[in-house]
Amino acid sequence: MMMLSIIALLIVIATGYFIIKKYNTQAILLFAGLLMITIGILGNNTPFLPKGTQSSGTEIIDLFLVIKAISAKSVAEIGLIIMATGGFAKYMGHIGAANALVKIAIKPLSYIRNPYLLLGLTYIIGQILNVFIPSAVGLAMLLLIALYPVLVSIGCTPASVAAVLATTACLDLGPASGASNKAAEIIGIDAASYFIEHQLIVGIITAIVIAILHIVTQKFFDKRDAQKGGESKLEVKNDEQKTVPLYFAILPILPLALLLTFSKFLVTSIKIDVVTAMFLSLAVAMLFDFIYTKDGKKVAASLKVYLQGMGDIFASVVSLIIAAQVFVVGLETIGFIDGLMHLSDHLGLSSSMMIILLVSIIGLVTLLSGSGNAAFFSLGGLAPTAAANLGISTATLAMPMQLSAGIFRSFSPVSGVVLACAGVANISPIELVKRTSIPMVGGLIATIVTSIIVG
Repeated sequence: MMMLSIIALLIVIATGYFIIKKYNTQAILLFAGLLMITIGILGNNTPFLPKGTQSSGTEIIDLFLVIKAISAKSVAEIGLIIMATGGFAKYMGHIGAANALVKIAIKPLSYIRNPYLLLGLTYIIGQILNVFIPSAVGLAMLLLIALYPVLVSIGCTPASVAAVLATTACLDLGPASGASNKAAEIIGIDAASYFIEHQLIVGIITAIVIAILHIVTQKFFDKRDAQKGGESKLEVKNDEQKTVPLYFAILPILPLALLLTFSKFLVTSIKIDVVTAMFLSLAVAMLFDFIYTKDGKKVAASLKVYLQGMGDIFASVVSLIIAAQVFVVGLETIGFIDGLMHLSDHLGLSSSMMIILLVSIIGLVTLLSGSGNAAFFSLGGLAPTAAANLGISTATLAMPMQLSAGIFRSFSPVSGVVLACAGVANISPIELVKRTSIPMVGGLIATIVTSIIVG
């Protein structure tokens, strides 16, 4: 058992190495998972097929039957949810509704004359908008385009703006987030309940801590850069905006409104799930677009944007979930998870220490790969086993693991949102990470402490 655990650890390290080297994440996770399953079969003949899956009669074919079984379950359940939300997010950008929502949300910021207070509030508003606009890079660019005149007029520096916007989606809150839906699935509840009952209070406290730290941190670095004589310039492309009536701003909010209205929190006689809410909201959005453009052919053709968005999400996020689940099956088959649990028992780790351990592992993978999804989807499956072993709720472990993945992504120098924001501000990703790391570490501590208290 010890030897297999050591082999598993070496495979995990090798997996991280190849991901850092920019090998395709899905391919590496699949290969590593299948390798660990094979070693587990040879080492201790551990059953590995998902529950309810009948063996083909030979373990060689069963190796690939695992992929089929996981794919079928993932696409039918969490995969469809994430694809529907991803397609809806892309459609909101296509018809200009996301931009309309941003314009309304940032309007009060134009009255604030203190640049650092404005930056703190920009983060808060951006984090709220992330509930409805789940793309970290897309949201950051939308905010930059919409806020650029206001930010420049009162003296915010490009580096400080980029640092704040790179973190606006750090918590991955709400039913539109793929990571949130995965966490809800792990816990065994719906996405709306996960958001209201678990994420909300932790998210609010963490967001306030991050906002305050941004105010302090960006002021410190601006003063330091001024003394060094450093200067940068924002490069903003304004051709990404699409002007539509401001009432379009209601459309990105509609799915969440439906999910919360028809739930155990308000109307209990009617039930609606995430996918149905997205399709219903899509129909309303297409109606709005038709009323505004009066071009039925164009509106009908726009459905392709939604479907392409679903396809893009399948290629990126859903395929990653499938690969990560195969990786977790490999960890289970080779005995790594049991070994980790035995180690925690041997060391006498408390629930708090286990949270810190799992968050640290996810953090390391995220920092190296730049993908919070890759880290959480790979390792989130450890939460139920670890929670049962410690006698605590799965949510107590799963939530800080999920939230920390997004936080670590926001100060990974190889993450997409950091690279995009650094490029716009004409500074190096490392320089940007220096500005995001303090607020993110503070937010991470707030997330862990609050999760332990409310858990």
